[in-house]
Amino acid sequence: MTHPKHTHDDSAGDRLIDMKCTHCGYEEKMPAWCYGEEADYLIDIGNPEPQRWQCPKCYNETLCRKP
Repeated sequence: MTHPKHTHDDSAGDRLIDMKCTHCGYEEKMPAWCYGEEADYLIDIGNPEPQRWQCPKCYNETLCRKP
């Protein structure tokens, strides 16, 4: 149950984005709101590179959105 004063932003809702490690092939789903926050931050700092996260299996910075 949400707090009565909490306004839930459903723009990303409970959507999940498929992610895959380009190094070891590990796959997982990431909440869309989390992916969006990082994308906004990278745009704000002028980074033109696509987002990459650390893979929880091989620990390389190679976890990215599946095409």
